[in-house]
Amino acid sequence: MPHCYLLTVCGGSSLDQQSNNVTLWNLVEQVSLPEGSHPVGAILPLEIHAYFQIAPQELKQSLQFRFSLVAHTGLETTTDVFDHRALSLRYRTRTAGLPLPPVTGSYEIRVDWRHAGAEGWTREDIAWPLTITETDPRPVTTH
Repeated sequence: MPHCYLLTVCGGSSLDQQSNNVTLWNLVEQVSLPEGSHPVGAILPLEIHAYFQIAPQELKQSLQFRFSLVAHTGLETTTDVFDHRALSLRYRTRTAGLPLPPVTGSYEIRVDWRHAGAEGWTREDIAWPLTITETDPRPVTTH
């Protein structure tokens, strides 16, 4: 079974091709939108990073992943489904774009996975907190 050991949301990242190390920039725990500009279905320009350990028998098998924004009310907004095939026992994904949920509030980003063709999803215990807020527009400053 895949096991997610790191889940994070950031503004950007860089992969060093020499060392294969990843640098994450601007970890994001809150998104503030101007009041009245909450477009349903919009995609936030953020990256979701998920790091997994894979069992040896799951190498080269087709796995599907998705990310869910889960509110305390039970409301869930999910990303598209992504197909992956792990070639090593540690596997990482970087997904660009996070769907904006229909209402502001506190959410947890969760990662779900399944074997390709399976019906149900397995939700990992790991979660990343994310608050979506609306802010009052600042008055124009005149000098």
